[in-house]
Amino acid sequence: MNVRARSRQVGIAAALVSALLLAAPYALVTGFDAQLAGYYTAGPVGAGGVALFALLSAVVFASVERGNVDPGTLAGALVVLGSATTLLAAVWWLSIEPTTMFGEYRWLEHHATAVTVASLPMPLSAGVYARELLG
Repeated sequence: MNVRARSRQVGIAAALVSALLLAAPYALVTGFDAQLAGYYTAGPVGAGGVALFALLSAVVFASVERGNVDPGTLAGALVVLGSATTLLAAVWWLSIEPTTMFGEYRWLEHHATAVTVASLPMPLSAGVYARELLG
């Protein structure tokens, strides 16, 4: 088993799952436009910042072996991006204020937690990738 390739695949999957999971309320919640906007903008960067970092991480994970930039540099950037994504997801999760929207859509109580948990493999796989590349 190629640990380096597998860690890249896990990192890409975790980044995409995190970004797709962030979009779920847009598709499933209706009638709470103002509360949903407040939900997504909670915290210093909101869910948009988390999605941006997650998608950027997916792009960097996918392009690290292309040879356009030194792989060691991108491996370090991946560790930082993955850690920042998980940290921002956790800050967003802790900043969300419960609203009446949660009464009708109970699963939203656990949505931000799920996004944070889904982002956890990103820094872990980035660290494994960096260790395999540089070690």
